[in-house]
Parts: sequence; structure tokens; C-alpha cells
Amino acid sequence: MAARDVYTCHSSLEWKPSKIMSGTNIARLFLLGAIWGSSFMLMRIAAPALGPLTTAFGRILLGGIALYLFARSRGIDFSWRRNGRIYLVIGVVNTAVPFALFAWAALHVPSAYSATMNAMAPVFTGMFGFLLLAERLTAARAAAFALGLIGVAVLVRIGPVPITAQVVLGILAGLSAAVCYGFAAVFTRMKAADIPPLATATGSQLSAALALLPFALPELPHAVAHGTPAAGLALAVLGIVCTGLAYALFFQLISAEGPGKAVMVTFLIPAAAAIWARLFLGEPITAGTVAGLIVVLCATALALGLFGQVKSLLRPAAVKP
Repeated sequence: MAARDVYTCHSSLEWKPSKIMSGTNIARLFLLGAIWGSSFMLMRIAAPALGPLTTAFGRILLGGIALYLFARSRGIDFSWRRNGRIYLVIGVVNTAVPFALFAWAALHVPSAYSATMNAMAPVFTGMFGFLLLAERLTAARAAAFALGLIGVAVLVRIGPVPITAQVVLGILAGLSAAVCYGFAAVFTRMKAADIPPLATATGSQLSAALALLPFALPELPHAVAHGTPAAGLALAVLGIVCTGLAYALFFQLISAEGPGKAVMVTFLIPAAAAIWARLFLGEPITAGTVAGLIVVLCATALALGLFGQVKSLLRPAAVKP
């Protein structure tokens, strides 16, 4: 969720303003940001009791089933035989590995930290676009990469938790997950451009569950021994709401407003994650948290081309004689 799947559901990450979003779709956007932001807090509840791999697997499986039912109701053709390998690669890189990494990070770092690392995904997408698609490495993209790393450094240096080896590893796990999202977004553009996005989302989720199953099974005794009702409820919400329902909302936004506007949910997720964690887990929101988050979101805006688009909007139109 989560939110990170935003980056693989459309072929262009650049924000292109047009007409103002309707009130209904603005509400959907904020609801989606709140849902995906809650996923980091829910992982903090589920992962210690169930184990990170079991948490990731259960979430992916429940979300995949919910997505499959939704896709079937829309008459989506998956073409499993032709697209199965593509679904598997995207599922492993875009879902299985990053979900497991974020679930492990949830054992060691606050929710706001993980959500901030998640917001780095568009930055890494731009870097992989340069490496794999020979896209031009603009000054804005290079600045986005540098600024994003500065934001992470600010968060770690003056954030609310002491710097320990486990915290550093948790940060690196979150960054590695964002790297996975960046690669998956470019791979999807390369290999899945002709596949319906909802088919890619559903097929990759189910493939990810299958790929993660052998690694989650050894954790099952721990989950049975230490599982709690709260952890089970958190896992159910992660899968059904933060994946199944969230995808339904996301594709409604794409259909109504286009991917360029739907991706703006990226900017709502970290703040929502911090608020959820403050309300339910008592995690502090400090000046360091806010400072690091703002710097990373500025990097995200650069990577998405937002500043350039806003500048063009503000430029006075030429007056014809």
C-alpha cells in the first residue's frame, strides 16, 4: 500500500494540470491518502505479533483476492498464459519484496519514517528511467535525487528516535522498497503497457502471494503462537481495505481525472501516516519529522515535474495585439 502501487499503474508520472478536480474526486483523493497512510500504522501492529513475512503474505493474499473479485466484476481479461511471467516479475519487485521490507521496517522505525521512504519512489523511478529507458537525466531529476537523500538524512539526524543500528537498517529497508517501486514502475512501462492496469495490479498481487508463500510458511508457528485479535484485525484491514478498496478508489480516480492527478495522493500519504500513528500508537510528530518529510516531498514534486508545471501556470499569458 498500499500507496506505493501508485507508481506502476500508469505510463507517465508527470503531473499535467487541466481542469480542477470535482468535489467528489477530491474527497476520494483524501480518503485514498488516509487509507494508504494508515497501512504503515497497521503494519506496526501486525508485524510484531505475526512476523513481517506473514504480515506481508496475508496482506497480499487478501488484497489479491479482493482485487480479483473487483476485476472480474469489471470483466477484465487477465490472459494468464501470455502475461503470467510479467505479472510474476512485477509482483515480486513491486509487491512481495517491498511489502516484506516495509513490514520488517515496521519493527524498528516509526510509521512516518517508512511513509517518508515510500515517498521516494518517484525519485527512483526517474533514475531508472534514465538507466533503462535512456530518458534524459534533467537537472530537476538529479536535484530530486540529491534532495530526497538530504531529506532522509534530516529525518534520521533530527527525528524523534535515537540513531541505532536497527533504525538505520529500518531506514535502508524502506529506501530499498522505494528502489523496488522505482524499478517496477519502469519495468511496467516497458513490458506491460498493453495490459489493462487493473489486470496488471491483480495479476501481480496474486503472483506476489504465490512467490512469498514459501518464505512466509516458516513464520507461521510464530504467528499462531503470538497472534492477537488486534494483529488479525490489522492484517484484515491491510489486505481488504488498504489494498482491495484502495485500488478500487484509485482506479476510479484514474478513470475520472487521469493518472497525473491520481498520483497526487503521494503527497497526502506521509502526513496521514504520521497522524494515524500519533492517534493510535502515540508516535511523536516532531519538528525533525516534519522537516525531513517536507524535504522529501519537495524531491517528489521535482521528480513528478510539479514545480515546472506550476511555474508555467503562473507565467503571464502573452497578449495578442
